[in-house]
Amino acid sequence: NLVTDGMTAVALGLEPVEKGIMQRPPREVHEPVLNRGGMLMILILGGYIGIVTLWLFHHYQTAQTLGVAQTVAFTGIIVLEKMNVFNFRSLRAPMSVVGIFSNLWVIGAWILTIGLQICAVYVPFLQRALHTVPLGWKEWGLIIVMALPVFILTELYKWYRWHQTLKRKCITSPSMTR
Repeated sequence: NLVTDGMTAVALGLEPVEKGIMQRPPREVHEPVLNRGGMLMILILGGYIGIVTLWLFHHYQTAQTLGVAQTVAFTGIIVLEKMNVFNFRSLRAPMSVVGIFSNLWVIGAWILTIGLQICAVYVPFLQRALHTVPLGWKEWGLIIVMALPVFILTELYKWYRWHQTLKRKCITSPSMTR
């Protein structure tokens, strides 16, 4: 967990400040740091990651050997978690606003973590230590297809909410009504 989450967590801490953060009103005194929407997002994303990981294991356990099933599930949860990292670069703004390359530390940590996972799957002494087996393109393809919704659906939701907020600001802005 330290290897898979540690680097990207530190890199997220180096994320530039969101644009317009000082124009937002402060939170109410008794408002929790993690509101209902945040808790719901964590439950949905965490639930999806858990269910997909179990499904990947089951799918390959019935069709393949146990080693393949374990390696696909292990790799799947890492890739799913790493897709989720991009969701937390900003809780409100979509990536088109944040900028994909605005925090190169996250990109670097992401590449390094995925690279380490590839090593865990293909480097012989790591295979022995971690009980992994080599995966083929078919397995990697399914893992990626199952991981993409974690990022894409969250981005679509943020994009929709972002544009709804912009519409409200345009309607209520005094400068726009003059």
